[in-house]
Amino acid sequence: MRLFVSEGAPGSLPVLAAAGRAQGRAELLISTVGPEECVVPFLTRPKVPVLQLDSGNYLFSTSAICRYFFLLSGWEQDDLTNQWLEWEATELQRSW
Repeated sequence: MRLFVSEGAPGSLPVLAAAGRAQGRAELLISTVGPEECVVPFLTRPKVPVLQLDSGNYLFSTSAICRYFFLLSGWEQDDLTNQWLEWEATELQRSW
């Protein structure tokens, strides 16, 4: 898997924290890219963070990437975790 993050991108920090929970469960390469670099070939606008799976598929939602890492780590998600992920996606991301 390859995780693309960018300095200053608001979604990078929660994704890196979630990746830390899954550390050692799968091989992960973390790449820092510019905020205007188009990582996902079928998106018309640049978007980071992005997780490219070994299958070649892409996850480009901060919440989806965090949930993927949580599942990979075996961490049971509870209602509070989901609430914070939704708040981050709907309120915090919108403010940037």
